[in-house]
Amino acid sequence: MNFVEKMTELEKILKDLEGDSLSLDLALTEYERGIALVRECRAYLADAQQKISMLSQDGEERPLAVPKAEEAKSDE
Repeated sequence: MNFVEKMTELEKILKDLEGDSLSLDLALTEYERGIALVRECRAYLADAQQKISMLSQDGEERPLAVPKAEEAKSDE
């Protein structure tokens, strides 16, 4: 899922949580999913900010350190 898809999913979750049609269990599940998506989006934005900072320093792109979560995925 890319950044835009995650943000769209977050918007859907927010609308669902603002309504009163979800059971407590489902609302909790949606809330947990929303928190996970927020964390993923923040990590993506932090990586993008780091890349922009590196590019703006000397005009050349340098490789970024691989986040630990992605490093673990690539080892599987």
